[in-house]
Amino acid sequence: MAQHVIGFTLWSLGLRETVESLEAAAEMGFGHVQLAFRQETDLEPAGLERIRRALEGTGVEAVAGMIDFAREDYSTIASIRETGGLVPTARYEERLDHCRRAGRAYAALGLTHVTTHVGFLPDAGSEAYGEVVDRIGKAVDALVGAGLGVGLETGQESASQLLEFLADLGRPEVSVNYDPANLVLYGTDDPLEAARMLASRVKLAHMKDARRSDRPGEVWGVEVPLGEGEVPFPAVLAALEEGGFGGPLVIECEGGEDRRGDILAGRDRLRKWLG
Repeated sequence: MAQHVIGFTLWSLGLRETVESLEAAAEMGFGHVQLAFRQETDLEPAGLERIRRALEGTGVEAVAGMIDFAREDYSTIASIRETGGLVPTARYEERLDHCRRAGRAYAALGLTHVTTHVGFLPDAGSEAYGEVVDRIGKAVDALVGAGLGVGLETGQESASQLLEFLADLGRPEVSVNYDPANLVLYGTDDPLEAARMLASRVKLAHMKDARRSDRPGEVWGVEVPLGEGEVPFPAVLAALEEGGFGGPLVIECEGGEDRRGDILAGRDRLRKWLG
């Protein structure tokens, strides 16, 4: 197994304040996180300076940033289909502007990579598809212009659909943020087969686990602690490495009553799987 950096997503702690979250990461013994701006003031000069001082003071390194958007509704699969990412027309200009602003902020902190969900892609043969490719291309160009690589997170489409979209997007700076649990939660693909198909494009992998619902694609699956769900992690990790992936493994925990405990237990399991 490769010598992967192991971190976790800063939002996994469920804390409202970014600096507090970074300090908690250091207390938990983590040297790496995926950064997210936990409040709007983080994007202002004073907020960025506080985060810069916290990163320097704790010694925690941000391996990537996250671009998320206001008014995304994850309560159901149907609601996030309508509100998620860069696909909804009514929110596009606002969210493109947010990409520009957040991209500049992450770059100012010295980050070189961000990830995002772009939303549910239309069918490749539909009239809307070309427009969505152009829209997402503009957002990617804004982030790349700030000096950032961009990873598109798996989940809302199958691996084959994502690869087709990446080919149509035609931007080599765009990689895949592989999240096996999302494929289970959305009911879109098999995590191991997706790992084999996507490995050569993966730059960052979220380590999250889940169980499918009895109505995949209509009703959410259930997130569970790492190693307690349907993702065959040892096989997935081997498939990713066989395809050339050696990047960060970032634990993501968005549910449960003991997030710190689940993150720490997840790290222990990852270390065991990696040998």
